[in-house]
Amino acid sequence: MTIKEIEKMTLDDAEQIALETMEIKEHKCVFVDFHDAFGYSVLVFKDGKHIHYVDDFELHHGYLVKEQGKGALRDYYIQEMNNRLFTDEELIESVRTYDEYKRKDYFLRNYRIMRYDRLSIFSIGEEARRKFEEAKPDFPYCCDISFCYVADRKIAETQKKYSEHLEAGLAALKKSDDTFREMIGYELANHEACITGDCRDALVALGYTWDELTESQKRITREELNRQYDSYMAEDAGDIA
Repeated sequence: MTIKEIEKMTLDDAEQIALETMEIKEHKCVFVDFHDAFGYSVLVFKDGKHIHYVDDFELHHGYLVKEQGKGALRDYYIQEMNNRLFTDEELIESVRTYDEYKRKDYFLRNYRIMRYDRLSIFSIGEEARRKFEEAKPDFPYCCDISFCYVADRKIAETQKKYSEHLEAGLAALKKSDDTFREMIGYELANHEACITGDCRDALVALGYTWDELTESQKRITREELNRQYDSYMAEDAGDIA
């Protein structure tokens, strides 16, 4: 099968070849073996919709199967689905860490919206624009959280409500120096500051400029940048040796 064919699979299609089904965070996870390059895989559905952005495939984890077997890959899938997926109730809980905020925000913007019919904001090229204009009357409400248009105003309003809750939680987290260390450490690594030696991109990702930081936050930023640089240089020296 091709990836496009897999993405088009319905829940009925998946259940016909299922080795096992499991509910994780109110999503139906269907474990299958495609017996081709994709191999032992997990397909994810919610309210009958294929949330194919969350799907995962043996193709990406061949080393794990080779070293530990497919049982280990099954355990990995279950762990990952518990990390990537959330219930609506979990989205309105207090955010405890920056990592939790990032995972919930990504889920909200990219995965949760897939349970609904939608029209992407993006249309590149004349043919795509024509199709967009033809479909637009059926999707009158803009959901800017997920860069799409939807048929029901309530969908967009609910996405916005959850996003505002997460952003309020993030604002509360920023007040703690310990959490700021976690946040800046994450973003410095994400923007490869150990190579560039520049913290500005990481600060922009958090909504800061250097001048807006407290003296404590400036100290933490320097410490985390130096720590990551030292770690990178030590690994590089080890590779050379």
